[in-house]
Amino acid sequence: MTLIIFQVITQTISSTLHWFGLCFGIRTWAGPNPRRWPWLVGTTIVSAAWLLAIMLLAANNFFGSDILPPRIPMAMVLTLAFGYLVLLSTSFRGIIAAIPQHWLIGIQTFRVLGGVFIVRYLQGEMPGFFAIPAAVGDVLTGIFAPLVAYWLYSGKSYARGAAIAWNLFGMADLVDAVAIGVTTGGPGLIFPIVLIPIYAVPRAFLIHSYSLIGLLRKTSRQPQPREALPLRCRRSLAMARSCRCVLEPWSRVLFPQQLS
Repeated sequence: MTLIIFQVITQTISSTLHWFGLCFGIRTWAGPNPRRWPWLVGTTIVSAAWLLAIMLLAANNFFGSDILPPRIPMAMVLTLAFGYLVLLSTSFRGIIAAIPQHWLIGIQTFRVLGGVFIVRYLQGEMPGFFAIPAAVGDVLTGIFAPLVAYWLYSGKSYARGAAIAWNLFGMADLVDAVAIGVTTGGPGLIFPIVLIPIYAVPRAFLIHSYSLIGLLRKTSRQPQPREALPLRCRRSLAMARSCRCVLEPWSRVLFPQQLS
């Protein structure tokens, strides 16, 4: 029961954060234009319905490994197909490009939760040849996600190359885990663990893809750290600079000895 609650909460929180990122992209792309509202409402409905439907189906063993044809690979393929098809929309590509790269990468910190496979292995509920590589790859991807995101946010010269390499590693880890799972029939993938391959994995792969496309084509929005400050803070900084420009000449006149 604890594992079920943990997975449900984790998937819900990560999905909500992904939705926030998408909403930020929509607002940045559309600005005050009224056309942003259909996108905001539509993505909210689709995201909530998708998460709820997946959880209900998984809880009722719809994706059981003993069901033929195997439904776990079908769920992953359909999700990826939809995620790539929407890229045919110019508007959606603009929305994705408006999401800062450090957000697309930093959100993958949730991949550290793939370490749950190790827990299942230690409990004897999952074979090591699947659990260990899947868990290690996920944990490494999640650990390095905030670091790479910080490099991009700080504008490091090596950040773009590191982000591309990180994305490729994260995608390769997902492909490897899926390949092992498919060839072995998805060992131990019951609810709630099954939420990882049918929901979290294709979502993570799509985010990797969107990030990689933006990095390779240099279309992603990469704000400087100052842009990330709230508007009130930016105004305060600007006011402080203005006051300094006004007061500094007078201070030189009134207190020449202290400044010498």
